[in-house]
Amino acid sequence: MSTAPRDRRATLILAVVLVGAAFALKWWYRSATADDLAFVLKPVSALVSAMTGAAAMQEAEGSFLFPELGIRIDRSCSGINFLAIATACFALVIMKRPDGGCARPLLAVLAVGGAYLLTIVVNSGRIATMALAKQSGFLLAPRTHEAVGAFFFLGALLVAVLLLNRLMHRTYPI
Repeated sequence: MSTAPRDRRATLILAVVLVGAAFALKWWYRSATADDLAFVLKPVSALVSAMTGAAAMQEAEGSFLFPELGIRIDRSCSGINFLAIATACFALVIMKRPDGGCARPLLAVLAVGGAYLLTIVVNSGRIATMALAKQSGFLLAPRTHEAVGAFFFLGALLVAVLLLNRLMHRTYPI
């Protein structure tokens, strides 16, 4: 008896759960405060501080102020949208592997963890780059600021998904 239909069904269920979790995160984000987003704002703030050498002060509502850089990392800078998209993309790449078997739950956890780490690193790089550009006299209009952010996020997601796909579908000689 073949386990292929059962494996496909399990893969589909797990992929739907992960993509559903990404949408649930996006739904939750609509009403989340900066304090609720501390799980992304704190590590991003710490990494921006390490990258730039500027100290951050946590404000009462949960945002992080960098007086030296003239920036505030708040709810709008959390990267939650990117986290939701990266989680869904990683889940789909990982779950399309036909021979995941009983490792699928572990792969799902790795997809979520990988998306979280990518979000922290890319968002920190984006914020540090924008802050350094601002310090250098490059004042970006709001739309340009958003476009640069989109470039960072989409570029990082494209590279990460291509690398993950390559790793997941690579064959090794025995």
